[in-house]
Amino acid sequence: MKKLLSIVLAVAITVILSPVALAATYENYTYEVNSDNTITITGFNNLHSTSINIPETIDGKTVTAIGNEVFRNKPSIKEVKIPNTVTSIGDYAFYNCHKLTTVTLSNSVKSIGANCFNLCESLSSIHLNNVETIGEFAFFGCKKMTSVNLGSSLKEIPKRAFSDCKALTSITFPKTGLKAIGDYAFSNCKSIPSITFPNSVKTIGLSAFSNNEALETVDFGRGVTDIGSYAFENCPLLLNVTIPENVKTVGRFAFAIRIDNEFGHQRSFKYSCYSTCPSAVIYAAEAGIDPYLIDLKKSVKYGDVNGDEKVTTEDARIILKAHAKLSAPLDETRKEFIDVNLDGVCDIQDARLILRKAIMQEAQATA
Repeated sequence: MKKLLSIVLAVAITVILSPVALAATYENYTYEVNSDNTITITGFNNLHSTSINIPETIDGKTVTAIGNEVFRNKPSIKEVKIPNTVTSIGDYAFYNCHKLTTVTLSNSVKSIGANCFNLCESLSSIHLNNVETIGEFAFFGCKKMTSVNLGSSLKEIPKRAFSDCKALTSITFPKTGLKAIGDYAFSNCKSIPSITFPNSVKTIGLSAFSNNEALETVDFGRGVTDIGSYAFENCPLLLNVTIPENVKTVGRFAFAIRIDNEFGHQRSFKYSCYSTCPSAVIYAAEAGIDPYLIDLKKSVKYGDVNGDEKVTTEDARIILKAHAKLSAPLDETRKEFIDVNLDGVCDIQDARLILRKAIMQEAQATA
């Protein structure tokens, strides 16, 4: 019995004392000592402080992390300085600090948690020089943010990371490293005039840049293979798009605009793609727009079967007559003009696509 009581008492003492051993206070901070004898800031109890200077050390131990929700909903904070010792900032760490204007982020910070600076409406810019991971919604709704600098350590921009940053005009992507732009990553960023993707970027997610009223030019680089559905939907000034050769998929309504809840393309929209990019041609066929096929030597007009530099119903008739053996076989040297759906054969399917484009063009000319 005595032995059992001793065990119970030992366990009780351990349970009672453990929180005291792991959690402590320093000035306005609460903190925990990690297993490697470093410090994680876990709380901040001053609601009136305007300037935050995270300490490098506490009680001789190095501060390496800012935990989850530490400064969440602190309305007075305007400035934050994060020392070189800190490597990670947790989820919701500065969520809804709507007066926060300046964040001095050291080069040692490697990870920024989900919703970390969400709704920091006064934050004007951020430099993520050595950041390797950013959580979803990390900078969502930073309405006054005008510029973002991303470092080469970052491999992916996650879902809605910068969505609703309506004043954003400049995105500096790293020249190497970045592979993917996540779904809605920059959606509703209404002020970006141009985008240049580095050659490292391979995928652009669903609605990644949708609803950008200022976007006029996009340079996809040489690495993009997948452009998601609605990726650039509702960008009314984006009227000239060239799809790179290596693109494998172009998602539904990737470049469409929405009028009265219907998706379509403006009459002046020009869609160009390389003759080795069938996905781009398929997108054009499904969207009912007239693409221009491009090779390295010359511009090739989609559907110009007879070489008169126009696309008319006559071009479709030539294919139909040849297919029905009512005329001479099609000129194989003009296959790149005739095989508009790039399925390897010149047949009725090509004629149908050409006929539809010709009728649409003639209707637009007489409208």
